[in-house]
Amino acid sequence: MAVSSRVALAMGLGAILLWSTSVGTMRGITEHLGATGGAAVLYTLSALLLFGITKRTPLKSFPPVYLVLGTVLFVGYQLCFALAVGLARNRSEAIEVGMVNYLWPSLTVLCSALAMGQRVGAALLAGLALAFAGVVVACMPAHGFALAGFVAHAAGNPLSYGLALGAAFTWALYCTVTNRLARGCNGVWLFMALSAVAFWALHLLKPGASAMHWSLPAVSQVLLAGSAVGAAYALWNLAILRGNVGTLGLAANATPLLSALFASLWLSTALPLSFWAGAALVVVGSVVAGRRG
Repeated sequence: MAVSSRVALAMGLGAILLWSTSVGTMRGITEHLGATGGAAVLYTLSALLLFGITKRTPLKSFPPVYLVLGTVLFVGYQLCFALAVGLARNRSEAIEVGMVNYLWPSLTVLCSALAMGQRVGAALLAGLALAFAGVVVACMPAHGFALAGFVAHAAGNPLSYGLALGAAFTWALYCTVTNRLARGCNGVWLFMALSAVAFWALHLLKPGASAMHWSLPAVSQVLLAGSAVGAAYALWNLAILRGNVGTLGLAANATPLLSALFASLWLSTALPLSFWAGAALVVVGSVVAGRRG
């Protein structure tokens, strides 16, 4: 069935809304099933959904270089993102590391410019600076505004913050590689399935793996999050084929604020005004960087 540009745009906006639930639901799942076990179950469900609803490109049609790089970067991103949120010391910190992850739009613009040999202009540099400043403000302790305070705060859980930063860079590279090398091949269903395999392996091989505590809330959150992730990827792929990519890109810049708002409500976690100011700076930085001027 043909999809009109208006319907495709609505699909893209729906994908953005669904992606905005990822930090909150991921944290909720890990509190029941553990950082690795929860992610393994979540991505298994998402992979099954994508396998059933997406048009799959035969593996022999994939450019070999993209098949390898796409797999490594996609799976690497999912590992970094899910573990960053799952290993956060508390819910507030989970939302903070989620904000670090949303440096990826600005970093994608930078990686894309470098890959195409374009000049890194003033707008791009200013946007990157604003986005990084927003992360610092959002993650800064409430009792004072100082870069040293942010560094000390992040140093309390360097693994989680480091993984979140790694996720931002990895997804930026994945987007750039996909744009340059995929040649129209859609590997999301395969990459998601391999992500699930990676999490199961990590969970089963981890010494002293924590038990999964199943309950009705755990099941409901897995179903919600797994369906949201799978549907978001499926809708986004349709949207970028038929919709207005420029409009979708502009709308996607609101994801950090939407994600923080949903996570705050879902996890019943109040966030200070400084966090919202920082989140707004991340959004502004992404918009400015996208101008490339």
